[in-house]
Amino acid sequence: MTLIRRTFYLLIGLTFPAFWISHASGWGAFLYRPIQQLFATSASGWPSLISAGLLYLLLIFCFESLYRLLKQHRP
Repeated sequence: MTLIRRTFYLLIGLTFPAFWISHASGWGAFLYRPIQQLFATSASGWPSLISAGLLYLLLIFCFESLYRLLKQHRP
């Protein structure tokens, strides 16, 4: 089980920069558009970093929840 967890975090760490770049270029712009409007900016760099970080935190939270749930069911 620890191999699965370590592999997951390795993939998360390696894919985050590429996801952030594609996200900042306009893919999924609806996610960071509210941040842009809130701060009245046209920049896409730091608002997309915040929204990409939140997406990855949500992904990590879901993975950890499932991991701990499965870990409790194994003897």
